[in-house]
Amino acid sequence: MNKIIPLISVSAATCILVYSVIVSFSERREYSKVSLDYYLLTPNELSQLAKHCENNPQFTYSAADGPKPTITHLHCHLEEETINSYAIDHNFEKTSNNLFKREQTEIEFEKNSTGKIILTTVYEYL
Repeated sequence: MNKIIPLISVSAATCILVYSVIVSFSERREYSKVSLDYYLLTPNELSQLAKHCENNPQFTYSAADGPKPTITHLHCHLEEETINSYAIDHNFEKTSNNLFKREQTEIEFEKNSTGKIILTTVYEYL
């Protein structure tokens, strides 16, 4: 019995490590907030903003490749003030009407015809 617990722990850790490696090298992943991908792939910025979604948040992850940054999309409805407040509170600089930048991270958003944000994108340059 004493040997089974460490064996199970090592097996679980190995499975999580293998899964993490496979996910991180995947070109594109689509996932929701209730998946392991959410915890492995979602930038903190999008995790924080997803708490304010008016509908069910969905995510799309695209891996970095050469000069291309890691790109993660948050698909949900948000108020523009939510992103503006988050950006100001976390020292992002507004570089255009719909783009904020801090060091190697950019947050961009798109609005629909009613002014609701429907897509928020985080670019992480390596």
